[in-house]
Amino acid sequence: MGEIKTQLAEEAEMDRVNATVPARPATGQEDSSLTDWIVRQFGIASAHAQEAERQDEMSVTLQPGEGAEIKLTMTKGAKANYAWTANGGKVNFDTHGDGGGENISYEKGRGVAEDSGVIEAAFDGNHGWFWRNRTSAPVTLTLKTGGAYTDIKQMM
Repeated sequence: MGEIKTQLAEEAEMDRVNATVPARPATGQEDSSLTDWIVRQFGIASAHAQEAERQDEMSVTLQPGEGAEIKLTMTKGAKANYAWTANGGKVNFDTHGDGGGENISYEKGRGVAEDSGVIEAAFDGNHGWFWRNRTSAPVTLTLKTGGAYTDIKQMM
C-alpha cells in the first residue's frame, strides 16, 4: 500500500509541475531553438528580441561654447547602458528624452568629466544626451552604448 501512495504522490507532483509550465506545442519546427519558441509563445517580435545585442561608440569634438546631441531610438521600457567621457575636459550635460508629444529630463550636470549608467525609456521615442563645452579649449566626447535601441544618431 505504501508504494502505491508514493507513486500517486509522485504522479500528482508531476501533474502540478506540468500544469504550471505550458506544454510546447507541435509547430512542425521541433528542431528550432528554445529562444525561437519563447519568441513565438509570448509574441515578442524577433527584431525586439535582438535589440538587446546592439553596441555602438561615437565621438564628437566640441569647440569652446559648442554643443552636441546624440539620441537613441527606444521603445517604452527598453534599457540601454552607457558610458561617456569628455577626454581631458569637462562639459555640461542633459540626459533626456522626447517623442510622441512627451518630454523627460533624466539627469543634468555641470563641469562633469564623465558619466555612466542605464537609460530606461519612459516612453517610445528618442532618449539621449546634450553636451555643451563651456571651457576655453576643445573637448572630444566619446560615448559608448549597448542595449535595447534600434538607432543611434547625432542630432543636427
